[in-house]
Amino acid sequence: MKKYLGLIALLGGCLVANNALARDVSTIKQAKEMRDDARVTLEGKITSRAGDDDRYWLQDSTGKIRIDVDDDDEGSLIGRQVRIVGDVDKNDGRTEIDVDHLRILK
Repeated sequence: MKKYLGLIALLGGCLVANNALARDVSTIKQAKEMRDDARVTLEGKITSRAGDDDRYWLQDSTGKIRIDVDDDDEGSLIGRQVRIVGDVDKNDGRTEIDVDHLRILK
């Protein structure tokens, strides 16, 4: 029984640690240096569309990066301060973020 309780405590600690890491906010500069498929959380302002589909430019004090927001129902994302969670996508020397979650902050 003690072995099971120890295992449960260990697994619970790992889950808490993983949730804490998922909430750590990186800068755009840091995101551009991350490996392909790395999980990242960013905060910044959406400044404009980056093409004719669901891509936008996200900017913070360290730079700007293109983000891909699937199923964009928001017509008013431009000018909004947001927090995004997604994966780094490196293709043809460019880095963008495939957004899984977007939360409007302001």
